[in-house]
Amino acid sequence: MKRFFSFIAIFLLSLTFVSALDKDLFFTAGPKLMLNTDDSTKSAPSPIMYSLGVGGDFLFENNILLQAHGSFFTNYYLWDGETAQPAEVENRTATALSAMIDLTGGYTFRLADSQKHLLSVAGGLGFFARYAILSNGVDEDSPNRDTGTKAGDDVSSINSTFFSDLNFLYPELAFSYSYVLSELWKIGGEARTYIPLGSLMNGNGADGMIFSLALKISYK
Repeated sequence: MKRFFSFIAIFLLSLTFVSALDKDLFFTAGPKLMLNTDDSTKSAPSPIMYSLGVGGDFLFENNILLQAHGSFFTNYYLWDGETAQPAEVENRTATALSAMIDLTGGYTFRLADSQKHLLSVAGGLGFFARYAILSNGVDEDSPNRDTGTKAGDDVSSINSTFFSDLNFLYPELAFSYSYVLSELWKIGGEARTYIPLGSLMNGNGADGMIFSLALKISYK
């Protein structure tokens, strides 16, 4: 995994030296909704997380777009004895420090004659990196009322779930619109849909699917 991310970092760094690219640094802010189809535990009903992000757009002369983006947020989780589930505040055990790393490719359409309206369509992979820590106010030895396990052990189990059975891999579709304000600035928004590969492979369907909306501000 470390070698993979090192390769991606080197690849993206090399892109910054290619003169045929229109390179933008951009920032995002907005909500993400995680679909929760479980109704048999005390898990949270489809939690909404608020994220901040930063990324780079690399647009070739033929309007082919490559993009790298990371968004950062937190969420509460509990352990139901079998897997990690999103949790409401009163039932939380762990707080997950989360980063969704997007690597996508697509095409940018220049709308209208003014060339100020840009619509991008892309697809790729999202890598959902999560690390759970014991939530504030939860004691490490607090018992799980449903399973009898200790909170500290539940946090370890939650972390194991995050990186097992491809639960970290999310194919995605992305759409974005930008309005060119000046030679340096653009403003617009983006929408992303993340498909939970691990959940699909385990027979849990769309459980864990993520829908994201964000304001996008770009600087050249």
